[in-house]
Amino acid sequence: MKQNSVVRKILALCLALAMCLALASCGNSDTGKRKEAAPVQSVSMLMGLDLRAVNRFSGVAEAKSSEKVMKDADKDVGEIRVKVGQEVKKGDVLFTYDMESLKLSVETAELEVEQLANSITSYDTQISELEKDKKSAPSSEKLSYSLQIQETQLDKAEAEYNLKQKQSALKKLKKSAEHTAVKAKVNGVIQSISQPDSSGGDSDYSGDSGSSDAFITIMETGTYRIKGTASETNVGELMEEMPVTVYSRTDYTQMWTGVISEIDTGSTEQEPENAESYDSDEGGGESAAKYSFYVKLDNSDGMMMGQHVYILPGTFSTPNPNGISLASAYLMREGDAAYLWAASSKDTLEKRQVTLGDYDEAADTYLITEGLSVEDYIAMPAENLTEGEAVIKYDSDSYGFSDGEEGDGSEMMDEGGSMAFDEGDMGDDLMDDDNYTGEVSNAPED
Repeated sequence: MKQNSVVRKILALCLALAMCLALASCGNSDTGKRKEAAPVQSVSMLMGLDLRAVNRFSGVAEAKSSEKVMKDADKDVGEIRVKVGQEVKKGDVLFTYDMESLKLSVETAELEVEQLANSITSYDTQISELEKDKKSAPSSEKLSYSLQIQETQLDKAEAEYNLKQKQSALKKLKKSAEHTAVKAKVNGVIQSISQPDSSGGDSDYSGDSGSSDAFITIMETGTYRIKGTASETNVGELMEEMPVTVYSRTDYTQMWTGVISEIDTGSTEQEPENAESYDSDEGGGESAAKYSFYVKLDNSDGMMMGQHVYILPGTFSTPNPNGISLASAYLMREGDAAYLWAASSKDTLEKRQVTLGDYDEAADTYLITEGLSVEDYIAMPAENLTEGEAVIKYDSDSYGFSDGEEGDGSEMMDEGGSMAFDEGDMGDDLMDDDNYTGEVSNAPED
């Protein structure tokens, strides 16, 4: 795919540049000793893990589903035992109903049932008496008694119907009174809680106002999706069902795969104060609109709710969790020990021993199991390198990619795949021995 091709080009650039830097450093002094800073290359970029050098989108892990917990409108809430942002487990008590209120409701319902039962008994008595009176009444009054009996029978039937309704309600009320605690049915995080307002309804006082139809909304954890953000300048590069790779912002070895499930261009994200802008035809800067899109993950193992990530279109190979694959040209051997030149924490050159794993003959790479990380910077071996000398670091920032910038890496390559630098760019200085100085502003003074 396009992204894989970009990464291969970037890797080729890194290796070619490292070789050029090594040659430049060797030929920069007649004496074979160099007073300038030694060039070192980013390991993450050599591995194709420097995400600033390829097109990327920011994202955040959010729950894939939510549970809406409803409140019985006929009951009063006694105690809310959770708060917004709190993590809960299945079975945890969310809130309880007011016991005193429930008892009063049960007593009221029992009284209504008793009253209806008494009224039915009263109707039976009335009907019995009317039938007796009808038998002894003259023929001219029998019709009147018949109408009274029918009316009383209708009143009795209505009372019997109401009694059944009240008895059913009382049964449910008694059952609910035995279970006054409402519990969570899923593991998750409390997103919003509503509380009764003065009008007797529910008003959302915290969390997402879009969840006001529920008393409590729980964002389920354990199954995540990624909410990504794209600008109007690059949202057109995305499409639904496009495979993507998701990386942790803090640990590039944490990687997940998935596909874009939805692109929401019908609404825009709220612009932050420092939103990026572009020049309009009329002059001046205009903020670029932001749109949301969503990634359905193949799995979310090891992911955390709210974790910030980078999203890359395409599928990339997973870094080896057991170590770093490094070209053998970077290694030096002394007996059974292996070394390489690396930048120290003080930005000086050090000869560092590393532990070797398996050798890949086809790729001519060794697996470095100890002594090297993706955050390190290393140099191609050269005779005039010495421990303690200052280093100058080359990474994506050196090639014009700032930390928040998005690019596809194409500006670093010409059509033939060779290194392409603009006139006056650092590439010209590096490739010209007469112009190359290697000086850095933070190099230690002699």
